[in-house]
Amino acid sequence: MRQQLFFLTLIILTSCYIADDVAPDQEIWEYAQPDDERLSSQALLDLNELIKANQFLEINGLIIIRNDKLVFENYYNRTTPSQGVVLRETTLKNRSLITNIGSAGLSFALAAIGVADDKRLLSIDDPIADYLPAYADIFTNDPDKEAITIAHLLVHRAGFSWNEGIQPFSPENDLNQMKLTSDWIRFILEKPMEAPAGLRYNFNTGAGVLLTEIIENASGQDFETFLIENVLDPLTINTFEIDVDPSGNFNSGDGVAISLLDWTKLGYLFINNGTWEGRRIIDPNFIADATSIQYAISESLNTGYIWQLFGDDFLGIFGVDHDEIYYISGGIGQQIYVIPSENLIVSIFAENYFFGLVNPSLNLFSEITNTLQ
Repeated sequence: MRQQLFFLTLIILTSCYIADDVAPDQEIWEYAQPDDERLSSQALLDLNELIKANQFLEINGLIIIRNDKLVFENYYNRTTPSQGVVLRETTLKNRSLITNIGSAGLSFALAAIGVADDKRLLSIDDPIADYLPAYADIFTNDPDKEAITIAHLLVHRAGFSWNEGIQPFSPENDLNQMKLTSDWIRFILEKPMEAPAGLRYNFNTGAGVLLTEIIENASGQDFETFLIENVLDPLTINTFEIDVDPSGNFNSGDGVAISLLDWTKLGYLFINNGTWEGRRIIDPNFIADATSIQYAISESLNTGYIWQLFGDDFLGIFGVDHDEIYYISGGIGQQIYVIPSENLIVSIFAENYFFGLVNPSLNLFSEITNTLQ
């Protein structure tokens, strides 16, 4: 299969070579020039210069997939290649770096739930109490919690009192409080109910710990094994780390580390309706539900299952209608944006959330959509 000269060659170096073969760690997509896939090469070159000039604050990596082709891949800051280095080797080095993706680790919990749902190991409408027998005392003591379903966790409407929106390093932050305990699942489940299940949206990264335990009890496998066999291996994701709590519970809330290229594969699975190289991984109906509005939070934000969607406040911001986009964010700038109508995926690694109220990664994505031709 003849590959086109990779666009990154134009961006980084003028004195390097690149082989025509696909890199060993990138055997998923053909390479293509942006102009050939109706993205402006010159506009992306200009954006690349702005990123290097720190206009979008601490961008560490950017990948763009268009029409099933890899048209842009670059790394910045501590992963910036030096002049004269062979581009392919530099790219391999940068691709090998894995990064914690924050609360976007929930994207892997969602994929695992989708697989389990497709295998009829569970239904997302099932009460979570059915899959958490070790914590039966909590549900007995507070019967209102018996109404919480898996779907409630996926849309952050379980009803638990949970304060995660304040300063991330504040001692009052419940996510931080959870990590001071020996059993994170018990900590979450013992939180008082601030509202009946399904009534109120309250983002809870800790849901990833509950979802992993649910997967384990539904499948009879530990979460990591289930994920490797049913998601990671089919997607050829070979470098992946997941934390555990002091009790050994896997944390797919904010405990996942992965490379940007491999994380992009998850977005590619969703844009292809749960199918990977002709193999069905997740039911396309589940994918459709996960990436459509399940709950309207505000004029700015809607949520599907873990994936989020833009509200009407974003009308006219992008080069496409805002309601054609779904995305997931890790909290400090790690983001995947998917536009099925344009067959476009944009993946970003960054550390720019704490630079104020602006969202530089979102601004970068907006600039990219406005290069669409």
